[in-house]
Amino acid sequence: MLPAYTSAASSSQHAQLPDPIILFNNGDAYAPKSMTEALLIPISELQELAQSLFQSVSSTQRAPPPAIASFLEIDATLASAVKQARAHQVKQRKIERLKDEVLDLERRWRTIVQELEAGKRDLENILSEGEERIKGIEAAKAASIPYPELLAYAQSISAFTSAPPHMPDLGLPGQPPPPLFFPPFPNEEKMRRGHMGAEEPLGLLGETHEVGKAPTPPKSTELAPHLAGANPYRPDLRAPQQLQMFDFDLDLNPDL
Repeated sequence: MLPAYTSAASSSQHAQLPDPIILFNNGDAYAPKSMTEALLIPISELQELAQSLFQSVSSTQRAPPPAIASFLEIDATLASAVKQARAHQVKQRKIERLKDEVLDLERRWRTIVQELEAGKRDLENILSEGEERIKGIEAAKAASIPYPELLAYAQSISAFTSAPPHMPDLGLPGQPPPPLFFPPFPNEEKMRRGHMGAEEPLGLLGETHEVGKAPTPPKSTELAPHLAGANPYRPDLRAPQQLQMFDFDLDLNPDL
């Protein structure tokens, strides 16, 4: 009876697959054998038949030779076992190749998971930074200053930040004394004077005016017709300054 070949299922993909099972018909009982035993059993039986044949032809012992059918049966069993061993080797190589592919896919999968985890951390940092910026924008909107109030404050301090662009250099000789500038906040002297600090400051020496009445503002100089409506803060529409003539006489002893 020729052996029958069956394969045992593996419990997992990475576990070592067991050897295939060979079922031999020994009368009414079937004994499971591994691939190695399936090859060794017919070889052992063939060896016993060969020894019996050699003993039958020896001069010392005369034993009946084994039947030719026994040799043919063992040869067929051995050929079937060799054929199954070859098929087993082919399948084993295929299993090893699939195992290598699975390991390669697992390495690639782990790399992709690591990249996804790094991308997740980067996105979380970006989201947290965006939330902080949104909170800052909302806080700035809640604490925003109305435009009319901001423009009024800028207009109130614009006269004290710097001198007008058309103002002459007061450091030159012969120029009038500089006008009085008022800071946008009261100083300590005005706060100590209280209500008296609201009065107009004293004028220049020799200037008189009634107490409680604002002095008459000086007459504004009229510009030329072609400069009417000129903006002193724009250089293209600024009134031309008068050039002063300097005497470059460097004689230190004019009486001699």
